[in-house]
Amino acid sequence: MARPREKYWYALKVFYNRVDFLQERFKAARYETFAPSFDSLLFVKCPERYLEDLKREHWDKFMYYKDAEGKHPGKIPDHEMEVFMLATSGSGGEFLGSDTENYMIGDKVRISSGIYKGYEGYIRRIKHDRKLLVCLQGVAVVAFSDVNMEFVEKI
Repeated sequence: MARPREKYWYALKVFYNRVDFLQERFKAARYETFAPSFDSLLFVKCPERYLEDLKREHWDKFMYYKDAEGKHPGKIPDHEMEVFMLATSGSGGEFLGSDTENYMIGDKVRISSGIYKGYEGYIRRIKHDRKLLVCLQGVAVVAFSDVNMEFVEKI
């Protein structure tokens, strides 16, 4: 059982352009946040209890993505979050939505060199173009074109 003060990454769907408001609340409490430039998403690394307390206080401003059982906030492993932040901090990614199950098919790969070095995801052909799909399960999928297959290695 996790200690109550332990911090994990969580994904939030923010309503009514309140990303800045929520980001300030988390930063004031000294918790790390990440806001990609699409779809009103905000990620925060904080204790589950703090997130649930903030949700009770600001129930109309956001929802959090839940775990597989649908009872608690869904924890995102640090490594997955690091890869997602790397992939969405740069340019060139196309947000495909949150239907990750349709994209997480086949072998997982890592890019070993080039402009996408360090990215991990799945290779899939979309509209006659081979793309690297970086996914956070149930939260978001971002696609990258012009992947040099010479630098793709199976994980």
